Amino acid sequence: MEKSYDENTLRLKRLYFLDTIGPKSQSVINKSIVLNYIRENSLLTRAKIAKSLNISAPTVSKIVDNLIKNNYILETEKAISSGGKRGTKLIFNKKIGFTISVDLSKKNMVIAQLDFESNIINRYVGFKIIHTDINILDKIISEIELFLNKFQIKLKNDDKTNNFDNISIGVPANIDRFSGTIISAPLFRNWLNLNLKEYVENVFRVPVFVENIVNLSAIGENQFGAGKKIDNLVFFEISNGIGAGIIIESSLFNGSTSSAGEIGFTVNKPEDLKFKYNIKGKLEKEISIENIEKNIVKLINKGKKTMIIDLVNKDLSEIDINIIFEAAAKGDSFANEIINEVTEKIAIIVINTILILNPQLIIIGGQISSTPGINELVIKPLKKIVKNILPFNAPEIKVALLGENAGILGASFMAIDTIMGSKFPYKITGY
Repeated sequence: MEKSYDENTLRLKRLYFLDTIGPKSQSVINKSIVLNYIRENSLLTRAKIAKSLNISAPTVSKIVDNLIKNNYILETEKAISSGGKRGTKLIFNKKIGFTISVDLSKKNMVIAQLDFESNIINRYVGFKIIHTDINILDKIISEIELFLNKFQIKLKNDDKTNNFDNISIGVPANIDRFSGTIISAPLFRNWLNLNLKEYVENVFRVPVFVENIVNLSAIGENQFGAGKKIDNLVFFEISNGIGAGIIIESSLFNGSTSSAGEIGFTVNKPEDLKFKYNIKGKLEKEISIENIEKNIVKLINKGKKTMIIDLVNKDLSEIDINIIFEAAAKGDSFANEIINEVTEKIAIIVINTILILNPQLIIIGGQISSTPGINELVIKPLKKIVKNILPFNAPEIKVALLGENAGILGASFMAIDTIMGSKFPYKITGY
């Protein structure tokens, strides 16, 4: 692929009303401002845009006509007016392209097609991911091809016709988001230093974006879920892996080596310093969903009495996190004891994160967020612990809203924001 997006295109450039706009850039800036305003506020008239953005009506009309001509926005029905000529309402053209979002963090590969407003058009659950499979990259490519054929999707990308199809991939790994190279991949070990972006682009001939899946879930929740309209938040993924996605001033924070948020490797006491990293970090070994389930089975086999045994009809292979939470919600003391221990360990990392970053919101996501009784069993006691420890007002703590779609929605938003941001890099805040 010749097309590439560098670091400068990954963030929209925000302007404030008090900023001075030089005459040479006036046209480009105004065009960006108008397009992004329409993207964020649908069904606007030219008059409404001119008034809201403090741009002259003739200038807005000229910009809008150009955007319509180039297929970026569409005209819809006439607006209701108390008198005079009724203005035509304008919307962003969500069909100007689409994203194929890929989530490689689940037990099975998940693929979805989304329009340019991140609405899911088609969703597909693919093959079971076996990380040790040396042919897994080729299988992923084949599965994407299968998805495209199944839903009769033809990928196109052409600046001349303003078609911006793309692929956006979420991986449980540390990624150099600009080059698309895998920096660290404990699960996909033979992917170390693989330029996944380049590899997939060479196959499908459209722009490809690659990012850590927890970061994408954080973006998804920030844009469409529990963290909507929140500028500063931390999203905690608690599944078979443990991680955090950090949003600061509405932008994803990656850190100097794209490794920010690797909380699964957190240590809490001196003896933890003797822990040797293998595939999972110390915290992941303790509170990952997989570890909780295995620990429950181990203790039952040692003679622990619990209603969990009856809930699975004595088939311990059927024990999962939902069964454990169900037993706790029904008052099982053993299940409650385990969940309390997990909650306390979550509280430690949440408190430390709040003390360092001071976010507005903490979101608890991942597989644990869909368990029965999560609010009563985890969130409520977590809030109490955090409130008692912090020397200042605690941020709000919420359960994630998007479930398993957080990653694919975040992947879509990141790709669309990057593509549109490269062409329309300015927007006004404060309206």
